[in-house]
Amino acid sequence: MSFENFIKAACDYMLYVSCICILAGSIFISIKTRFIQLRLIPQLFKLTSNLFLKGKTEGKHTIRPYKALFTAMSTTLGIGTIVGPVIAIHLGGPGALIGFLLTSFFGSAATYVEVSLSIRSRQKLPSGEIMGGPMQYLKILFSPFAAKWYAVCCFILMTTWSGAQANQLAAMLDSPLLGSLRVPALISGGVMALIVLSLLVGGIKRIGSVEAKLIPIKFVLYLGACFFILFSDLPKLGEIFVLIFKSAFSPYAMVSGTVVGGLMSALRWGVFKGTQCCEAGIGTQTIPHSMAETNDPEAQGTLAMLSTYAAGFVAFLSGCVALMTETWQDPSLPLGMSMVAASFKLYFSSFGVAAIASCALVFAFGTILGNSYNGSQAFGFLTQNKRFKYYYVLTAAMIFLGSILDAKIVWSLTDIVLACMALPHMAALMVYVVKKPQEIQSLAIR
Repeated sequence: MSFENFIKAACDYMLYVSCICILAGSIFISIKTRFIQLRLIPQLFKLTSNLFLKGKTEGKHTIRPYKALFTAMSTTLGIGTIVGPVIAIHLGGPGALIGFLLTSFFGSAATYVEVSLSIRSRQKLPSGEIMGGPMQYLKILFSPFAAKWYAVCCFILMTTWSGAQANQLAAMLDSPLLGSLRVPALISGGVMALIVLSLLVGGIKRIGSVEAKLIPIKFVLYLGACFFILFSDLPKLGEIFVLIFKSAFSPYAMVSGTVVGGLMSALRWGVFKGTQCCEAGIGTQTIPHSMAETNDPEAQGTLAMLSTYAAGFVAFLSGCVALMTETWQDPSLPLGMSMVAASFKLYFSSFGVAAIASCALVFAFGTILGNSYNGSQAFGFLTQNKRFKYYYVLTAAMIFLGSILDAKIVWSLTDIVLACMALPHMAALMVYVVKKPQEIQSLAIR
C-alpha cells in the first residue's frame, strides 16, 4: 500500500468511527428530547409556510430567519449531497442509503438543540456585531480552551473544504463530457476566488441575500430532474426500494464481480457519507443561524431542522437515481461526479450533462460561499473580530489553489480535523440535554 493510500485509509477509518459516535449521540439526544424532531413537525410546517412573510425586519448586523436558514442549507446542499450517495452505494451497496436516512432523522434532533443553543448563547459586541456559533456555548459548557479548539479546527476545515469544493467544481467544468463548453480550471478557479472574495467583504447581509436566491434554484434544477428520472419507470422504482432494504441485510454482487452490501458495509459508508452530507451535530450550521433577527431560540431551532431533512432527502433521491440508471456499478466510469453525469445523460442526452454541470456550479458555489463565511466567524472568534482581510485573502487563495492542484492527501487529512472538532461538540450537546445549565437557559441576546 502506498503512503497516500495508507493516509487516506487511516483518515477514512477515523472519520467513520467519529461518524458512528455522532450518530450514537444524535440517537441519545433524540431519546432525551422525546424525539423532538417528530413532535415539532406541525410547528415546522407552520414556520415554513410563514417563511417569506413580511414584517420581520433586519438589524444592522442580522438577517431575516429564512436567510439564515438558506445560508446554513448552502453548506449541507453541496456537491457532496449529489456525489456522496453514489460513492456510498458503490462502496457499501444500495443499503448504504439507509445510513443517509438514519443520519438525517436522528441528526435533525441534534440540529434543533445546537441551533436553539446558539441563539441563547450568542453575544452582541459594543459595535453591534453578533458573535455566535459553537464557540460561544462551548466556552460556557466546557471552557474557553474548548471554544478556541473548536474555532481553530473550524477555521482550518472550512478553508480547506472551500478548496476541495472548488476542486470538484473545476474538474466538472473542465470535463471532456462538456465538449466545447469546457472551462479551464485556471479560469474557473480565478473567477470563483474573486466572486467569493467580493461577497465575503460584503458580510452576512450580502451572503444571505445571495444564498436565498441560490437555494431555490438548486431545488428547481436538481430535484426536478431527479423526479423526472425516477417517475419515468415507476415499477422499477418499487424494485429499488426493495433492493435498498434487501442489500442492507445481505451481500450484493456487482456486475464487476465485487461483493458489497450487508448491514456493517451499509452503515460503514452510509453513515460516513450521510454525516458529511447533513452536518448535523458538527455545529457548523449554527453559525449563520446565530445571525438571525430573532429572540426565539426554539423557533429558529425548529426551522433549522428543515436543512437536515432537506439534505437527507436530496441525498436519498440522488442515490435512487444512481440505482435507477445503474451507473453506480459501471466499471468504465470514474467514481464520483462522472457517474452522476452519466445518469443524467441517459435520460436527457447531452443536455443532461450540461444540466448536471449547472447543478454542480450552483451547489458548489453556494457551499463554498457558506463554508467561507463559517470559517470567517471562527477566525473572528480567535482574533476578536480583527484582521479579517487576512482571512479573505487566504480563503480566496485556497479556492484558487484548490481548483488547479490535486491535493488528495490534504483533503483526507481534513477528515481528522473534522473528527477533532465534531466529537467535543457532540459531547457538549449531550451534556446540555442532560443538565440544561441554568446560565444557558437564561441567556438572551444583549
